[in-house]
Formats: sequence, structure tokens, C-alpha cells
Amino acid sequence: MKKIIYSIAASLLLMQGCTSHFEELNKNPAGFSTISPGVQLTKVQADLSGQREDVWRYDLAISSPLVQHLAGSWWTQHGGQYRILDKGQWYTLWETTYPRDLKNIQDLVDRTAADPELVNIHSAARIMRVYIFSRLTDLYGDIPYSEAIKGYTDKIFLPKYDTQEEIYNSFFSELDAAVKAMDPTKPIVGGDVFYDGNVDKWKKFGSSLRLRLGFRLTKVKPDVARQQVEAAIAAGVMTDNSFSCIMKHEAINYTFGENRGNGRAQVFQADISSSGFRLANTLVDYLKLKKDPRLFIYGGTYLPINGSEAIDNNNNMDITPYLQEGIPYGAMSWNAWMPDQTIVTASGQSVVVPTAYRRMQPSKYVAAINAPFFHLTYAEVEFLLAEAAARGWGGQTDVKAHFNKGVQAGCEQMVNYPGAPAIAQPAIDTLKANYLPFPTTLAGQMKVIHEQMWVNFFMNGTEAYSNFRRTGYPALVPFTVVDWYTSGTNGVIPRRFFYPESEAVQNPTNYKSAVSRIGGQDDWLKRVWWDKE
Repeated sequence: MKKIIYSIAASLLLMQGCTSHFEELNKNPAGFSTISPGVQLTKVQADLSGQREDVWRYDLAISSPLVQHLAGSWWTQHGGQYRILDKGQWYTLWETTYPRDLKNIQDLVDRTAADPELVNIHSAARIMRVYIFSRLTDLYGDIPYSEAIKGYTDKIFLPKYDTQEEIYNSFFSELDAAVKAMDPTKPIVGGDVFYDGNVDKWKKFGSSLRLRLGFRLTKVKPDVARQQVEAAIAAGVMTDNSFSCIMKHEAINYTFGENRGNGRAQVFQADISSSGFRLANTLVDYLKLKKDPRLFIYGGTYLPINGSEAIDNNNNMDITPYLQEGIPYGAMSWNAWMPDQTIVTASGQSVVVPTAYRRMQPSKYVAAINAPFFHLTYAEVEFLLAEAAARGWGGQTDVKAHFNKGVQAGCEQMVNYPGAPAIAQPAIDTLKANYLPFPTTLAGQMKVIHEQMWVNFFMNGTEAYSNFRRTGYPALVPFTVVDWYTSGTNGVIPRRFFYPESEAVQNPTNYKSAVSRIGGQDDWLKRVWWDKE
């Protein structure tokens, strides 16, 4: 695992003191002549897995509850109950991505464009730029794209909002050009903490991203979807777990500046009380139904006994059967959904199980400070290849074989979580057997493929949300009412994020033009372009 040293932040901290060399040190330390492209790439990659304050909002409070992965915390009312408690929560990804990630990646693309020796890091940066923009447009719809991040270079301070169709067309051209331009005879991708500079892995990541984005268009532009999916497959997509795009973290809880590090773990550890995050019953019940062994990698129950002793359901299988419960989606942990219960374990131990602790919370594995973040995995690629086979695209023919490879890869990748045990092959085989007889219709195959995709996307709520909107799977039951809480939309699942209010003030003409294309109001129930009914 690579160590990520934030030398830029440290340098800035050191410069805050008084000095007799003020004029010399006051020169911009981030000027083009001094920053290594590799350092800039490292920063972008580290930030993309989500810093504490932004990931708390756009993912854990909104996206993951929207797809019924998480519930329980006060914050999950946003996505779990479809309530606008604080509209600013929906702006976070936008307001961090444009000035931070996109500013750095665009600068990196520009600075490496003219040097043939830097063709690989230039191409990797172009792939990264598509990935970053795709997260934005998939959540918000039409966004500033072609004129974005050009205030300094072109004096464009009020960028237009490109249509999502235009943006996607550009994505495919960019990915095609970037993958083809990569040259294994040139220097590797410096500063790369995803693939350690491996050019072949970058090429497969770029093509696999094209595969993902191509499938986005199956409802709105099926011919283009097929063309892009087949081009991605022909270019070469991921072939095993070593190609998965994973951000690995160190066991360091950064508490300065922007709280760099594993933002999701920081949130879970800050909200670990009985009112904290829990796994939603939709996810837990499905994992139990299919006997999915990832249940105890994703979730855990840590039960205090006699004030000090703890029973950990990940290590004590004697009590595990009593604690496999999620919290009703939309609910919050402190509500007494059932009374405390006294149980007797198989070994004869009598244990009182308080309500709050019967609900599975994110496990010690996924909540570890050094837990990884999965950007795009081989398991996802195999599930998409299964869909391609179901549709008869790209020469793919064996739906079941690709599906089983996806299940296998998804289970095997769990060892990336620190301390997580390797899942035994018999348990994986049992999971596969629970999808037999394998469906023979396209609808049936789509259902099982994308239910497994939904499981695979746990801890990547934004991607789970996009895939759910594209496919309709799993067939989630919208939140309506639980206890005294009611739906903020009368039981309609939101389809997009709100634009930041600052856009209406600072870029009003272009903002209004974009809003006019979705009916004249910034409506979270309107669909983005590819999300066609």
C-alpha cells in the first residue's frame, strides 16, 4: 500500500509563520514550474474517495439511503425519507469537485499535453477527467462542461451548461482517444496510487469506464449504447481483480485541513452511538435470502454486555443468528422498533439484546480508517458483460458464466477490507446456487444481474443510485411512512440532485437555461437525460 504524503498542505502550514524572506516565500508554491504532475495526480486520486464532510453528505446521507443500503442516522433522512432538511447537503459534490478535483485534473491535462514523454500521465488524466465529470452529470444532469474550469486560462467565468447528451458524446471520444494514446514504451504514469503507473491497467480502466457509461444509454439511445459497449469490449476491459480501480488508505485519521483520508470511516467512527448508521433492512434481508457471505463483511453487531464485555457477531457465530437484522429503511436508530429481547445462545449463555444493537451497523471492516474505496471493479465489469451477453452485444454469449464470474470476483475482493477473512469457496458456491435455475428471459436476467450489482456497490452509493435509475433494479419500495416520519415526496424516489443555489445567483443566465430544460424548476423528481421512463 502506498503512503500518501500531503507535502503541499504541509508546506503551506510551515509557511504560515513569520519570516524575513517574506517576498521570496510569498511566490505561489503551486506554480506550473514547481509542481510535479505526479504529485497533482496523487492529490486528485486521494480526494476522489471522499473527504469526511463531503462524503457524509452526498453519499452516506443521500445516495446510500436512496438505494436502501443505509438508514438509522439522523442524516439519512435526506435520502431515506426524501426530505429537504438542509438543501445544501445536495450541493456538496458539486461545490467540492469543481474547485478541487476538476481544477487540478484540468491543469494536469493542460500542462502535460505538449510533452510526448508525458503521454501516459496525460492520457490517465483525461480518463480521470471523464470519470470525475461523469459523477457530476449523473447526479445533476446538465452541467458546466466544455467551458468549465476555464476562468484562468480563457477568462470564462460564467460557463454554459452543456446538455448531458453532448457531455456523454464527449466522454466517449475522450476515452477512445486517451486509451489509444497510451504508450507502454513511454514513462509510466507517475504519482499513480491506483495502478502504480501500470499502462495496461490504465487502458483497461479507461475501456471499462466506457463500458459503464455506454450502458447508461440503453433506455435513451440504445443504438449508441450498443456501439459504445462493443467498442469498449473490443478495446479490452478488466479481466481479473488485479485490474479493479481501488483507492487504498492508510490507518491514519487525518484531522487537519480537509480531513483527507477515508472519509466514510471517519463518519462512521464519529457517529457510532446508538443513533448512528445502520444497514437498511432491504439490503440485510436480501443478503440473508441469498445466503450471501458478504453480510458479515458489510455489517456487524457489537453488543455491550454487563457494561464492558462485547459480543462481536463477526467473531462469535454462537450469537450471530440472533443479530442478522437491518433497520427499516427511513427509520432512525433510537426509535424502539421492538423491545429488548433476552436470548439464550447455543452454548447456553443468556444475553439481553437491546433494540439498537440488534440492528447491523457498518462493520469494523468497512468502517476501518484504512478501508479501501472501490471506484470501478472487475466484478462490475463481469456483471455488465453478463448484460451484454443477455442483449447479444459484443460477441458475449454466456450470461450465466459472466454472472458467476461477477459473483466470484465480488466475494473475493472483500479481502481488501483490513482484517476481513477470505470468503470460503463453498460459501460462494452456495450464493451462486441461490440464483438457480438461472433466468432465461432478458427481464429475468436483468433482475438478477443488477440485484447483484446493487450488492456489489455497497459503500459506493452514488454509483448504486445511477445504476438503479438506469435499470430499475432492485425494485425498491419507496419510503412512505414509518412511525411519525412521512415521505417528503409522497412516496416518490428522487431522480436527481439539486443545483447549488449559488449558481442561480452567480451564473443566472446559464442556470436558468439548464433549469428550463427540466420544466422550469430545479426539481429533484425530474429525470436526467439518460434516465428515460
